Amino acid sequence: MNQKQIGKNIKKRREEMGMTQAELAEKANISVVHVSHIENGKVKMSLDTLLAMCHALDNTPNDILLGEYLFPKADNSFLGEVTLNQEEKLLLRHISDFLVERHKAK
Repeated sequence: MNQKQIGKNIKKRREEMGMTQAELAEKANISVVHVSHIENGKVKMSLDTLLAMCHALDNTPNDILLGEYLFPKADNSFLGEVTLNQEEKLLLRHISDFLVERHKAK
């Protein structure tokens, strides 16, 4: 994975949300220095940090790691990049959270 591109994706999303590094750090429960290092591609994130960043930025790992949403078709191939507006991204996030919680309950 390209750490610099991942950092750019995080920074872009943070700025789209009008959030400072300090605000993101607080929401993701990490230090401001760590946020800075991630955004500059100097460090790799743990899975826990990635998930915390996704939650804080109302995003999915695909969007953070790849900068795109990939939707599977019935035959398990992919439709490719799909541009979503903010409401659609939030809806996908809620659906994903619902499915995770549903599987935890089983």
